[in-house]
Amino acid sequence: CPRGGQGRLMPEQIVNAVISFTRFLDRINRFIGNWFVAWLLFAIMGVIIFEVVTRRFLGTPQIWTQEIIAYLFCSNFLLALGYTLHYKEHVIADVLTSLLPEKVQVALETVAYLLFVGVFLYVMLPTAMDFTARAWAYGERAATSFNSPVYLVKTLVPIGLVLLAIQLVAIVLKNGIYLTTGRRIED
Repeated sequence: CPRGGQGRLMPEQIVNAVISFTRFLDRINRFIGNWFVAWLLFAIMGVIIFEVVTRRFLGTPQIWTQEIIAYLFCSNFLLALGYTLHYKEHVIADVLTSLLPEKVQVALETVAYLLFVGVFLYVMLPTAMDFTARAWAYGERAATSFNSPVYLVKTLVPIGLVLLAIQLVAIVLKNGIYLTTGRRIED
């Protein structure tokens, strides 16, 4: 019987459900990172090479390339937020915490993520949604001769923050499982 005597889920089943959920959340950011962030780098490289060739060798610089390069870099950065957190590649100072027992390190990591990333998301996500909604409402375009649509790139701000929030939830849940059961959740 999958349920306990009084119709409640057994603790092991709850843990397994949380583990499955965190793996699903991890897969979202790994997919975005592997298929969008990685390939955006090739697009950035292609536009930069095009710009160098047309400017230096053909003597015909294009007005749109600098703007497109900036948009692609912004897109790459925003879409990589959750992916980078998944692999814990953001800058972290763990000189003192590395001397502590592993469970204390994980507890401090969880508190730090909630305190800094959580508060950052709490403040920035609603702001980013308003920022993006206004850009779409006005059909915002760049004040350059290229006149590119800015609202498309601004849409990636809340998307990147949501990806970061997804990964924060996954890390907090994984750390909670480790702190309560001692089980490490590996990818």
